[in-house]
Amino acid sequence: MKGNFIPKFIGAFIETGKGLYEIWQWQPIYYKGWKVSGPDQKRIYSSFKNLKNRGLVSQMGDDKYKFTKTGTRWFEKSKFKYLKLQTVKWDKKWRVIIFDIPQEMHSKRNWLRKKLKNLGFYMIQKSVFVFPYPCEEELGDICSCLNISDYVDILAADSIGFKEQEIKKFFQLK
Repeated sequence: MKGNFIPKFIGAFIETGKGLYEIWQWQPIYYKGWKVSGPDQKRIYSSFKNLKNRGLVSQMGDDKYKFTKTGTRWFEKSKFKYLKLQTVKWDKKWRVIIFDIPQEMHSKRNWLRKKLKNLGFYMIQKSVFVFPYPCEEELGDICSCLNISDYVDILAADSIGFKEQEIKKFFQLK
């Protein structure tokens, strides 16, 4: 139950406050007495109650909540957990991500590597990944949050070398 709520909740905050408002304000649709779609008020209430019990949000009014200091830190840490990259029509450019993160920051380096794999990037080497779609903004946000922007570069390339056919097959590109 709450596993579905949290990604929607974080996604709504990331997009806009208007998006959050619209998610919970749209009216349910009924067909012959059966609820076909619309928000499940009990589920929303129990999800907010869960967040409140965990100390992540505080209630300001009947149906108004705000993040606590702990909740703000939790949100900042977990907003990238549910990040998904948009795939658009391929523009025939490869985004090559190269990083050289110092050993003192090895946990951040490992986290970045794991996140890039989870997002669907192709690993050419341990610190070189490739992706066929625009991802500069999202990757910039991740690097800023981790304070590793100085150690990460993104290159746009027309060709990625000998493995291009293999990588095209990986991304199911023609």
